[in-house]
Amino acid sequence: MENIIVSIYQIEDIIKVKKAGATSIILGSDFFSVRSTSYFTGCELKKAIQIGKDNDLQVYVLVNRFFIEEEITQLKFHLQMLKEVKVDGIYYTDMGVYQEAKNINIEGVLIYNPETILTNSYDLQVYLDLGIKMATISKEIPLEDMQKIGCKINGELEVIIHGRLNMMHSKRKLLSNYMQFIEEDKDLFNQTNLYLKEENREEHMPIIEDEQGTHIFTGFSMCSFEEIDLLVNANIHNFKIECIFMNINEICQTIEDYRLILENPVRGREYYQAYQLNYPTQMITKGFLYKKTGLLK
Repeated sequence: MENIIVSIYQIEDIIKVKKAGATSIILGSDFFSVRSTSYFTGCELKKAIQIGKDNDLQVYVLVNRFFIEEEITQLKFHLQMLKEVKVDGIYYTDMGVYQEAKNINIEGVLIYNPETILTNSYDLQVYLDLGIKMATISKEIPLEDMQKIGCKINGELEVIIHGRLNMMHSKRKLLSNYMQFIEEDKDLFNQTNLYLKEENREEHMPIIEDEQGTHIFTGFSMCSFEEIDLLVNANIHNFKIECIFMNINEICQTIEDYRLILENPVRGREYYQAYQLNYPTQMITKGFLYKKTGLLK
């Protein structure tokens, strides 16, 4: 069975996404995670991990922030805890996480997702050969390139198939700084209903400022209803749904749709059109699946 990976908002969502057809869940934790749908405390995280395992789900945890030298001790303790509770996967971006995980012999559960830089089979194979569990293909490359990569790789690959994509992260508090600059007394911290609108485009790009800085997302939600079977045929079997800006009902419906399409791929177009009608505010598109990443001069 293909691996459909989703994040959750609260512990009660675990049973819901399992019934919908998810096979893996992603959990965020205080301090260590970036751009998670929710952030659990240490005790909550342990409880969620156990419930996930009791329901035959693979449980992945986000440890995807960049760490400075003074934070390494906290990282070590956190990784040791994740080892003790036997998580199935740990998403990371900072190669320092790999080194610390290797020191305690858990590099085999690491999932490398640096957002943008894994764009060719050579780079992906190099990281997979380090002994990690899985690597995520860059979300900005077209479907054709993903297929070529999948056919060449020895190891597990993940692709993002659905949702709003992160396009920029700054550790600076850009919204707060802007409010201070224009002398407006507004608290925009952790607001999920804010967006940017470019002067020459109609897209509304969500923007969030939180403890980790400022994050800007695509003005569209990508989907792969018509493409997921092509990815399966290219030896890619791990599919992540980016759940931020989706409520739990939409998450479950999306999981169910992809499960049905995997059983009957010819209905992909039908589901794509239905999704556009049912969720007009999500601005459903094909994302970068059919866009070249560079321009020819």
